[in-house]
This record gives sequence, structure tokens and C-alpha cells, in this order.
Amino acid sequence: MTIKHIREVRGLVNVSDMDNSFIFDLKYATKDNFTKTVIYPVNVCVLQKETAIKLINAKEEFKKLGYRIKIWDAYRPMYVQKIFWGIVGDERFVANPNKKGSRHSCGTAVDITLVDEYDRELKMPSDFDDFSEKSCRNYKGMNEEERKNINFLTDVMKRHGFITIDTEWWHFDDSNYSKYEIIDVKLEYFIL
Repeated sequence: MTIKHIREVRGLVNVSDMDNSFIFDLKYATKDNFTKTVIYPVNVCVLQKETAIKLINAKEEFKKLGYRIKIWDAYRPMYVQKIFWGIVGDERFVANPNKKGSRHSCGTAVDITLVDEYDRELKMPSDFDDFSEKSCRNYKGMNEEERKNINFLTDVMKRHGFITIDTEWWHFDDSNYSKYEIIDVKLEYFIL
């Protein structure tokens, strides 16, 4: 049996090196995002190793229930955070890099949704990166199915060590995020 080497750079790991059974749909490595341009130079999902382990544990619980996690974003280099801030400039949706910055830039935040056994996304009140009230966890216009799906996603993630923010239903932070600092590591380092 061959044991695959997991490369770590300042605590960050390529999630697919640890577990490649997620659906990786990294929006910023494509033009299918709010900027309509490719932002990430490579299509790689990176997190702090501890955060990745928590996400894998959550994935295992979802798998037993017939669902898979689709990952839209994870570690975000600081230069990308500055690009996003320049476009959006709204602290409800993009952390100000001139203040505390984003937990994505620590490698402790992940943007996800769930898919069913046919790889269909569960119904949620908005698409990813919808910078409107529809993305908020307390959006009053969401229907019963959307509320049930958000609660299901959130309950499992919380059991595995994640916390939420109010303005993005898809965003989950490792509850130990304060142990980590913002770092600026090139995503290319994780392609072996």
C-alpha cells in the first residue's frame, strides 16, 4: 500500500490530497463567478490541515445521509481579497483586507453547498455570491424547503467544529479560526 505524501505549506494543505471525494467547483478558478474572470491561477482547494480534517468528518456524516459537499471556495490569497474588496466594497459580503481581512485568507473558511445522490444542488434561497438579502441566513422570503436545507447543512457543519456568519448561508468558519493568521501563499505551490 502506497501512502500519498501530503504537502503542507505554512499549515495549508490541498484538500484533494487528503480526500478527493468532494465535488470541487471552485468558482474563482473559472469565469463562473461575480467578477466574470478567472481569478485563481490554478484549480486547487486549500485549507488549514485542521480545518480540512473537520470538513472531511462533516463530509462523512453527509455521505451516510446520501449527500455530498460541493466546495465553491476555500483558502483565498490576500491579493485576491484585495481584488474582491475593490469590486464589492461592502463588509457584509467581503471582509475589508485593510482591517482584519478574511478568514478565507487564513485557510479556515470554506464556502459550500450540498448535492443529492444525482449531484443536484439542494434548493437554497440564493446562488453562491449573491450579494443581496437572499443570501442572509434570516432572509424572510425563503421557503420551507430552503430553510430546512440551510438548517440541515448548518447543523451538521456545527457538529463538526464550524461556525456561521449571518450574511452568507454558504460560508462556514472553523471554530478555531483565531489560532491562525492571514497568510499569502501562492495556490500554485499545492500542485505537485
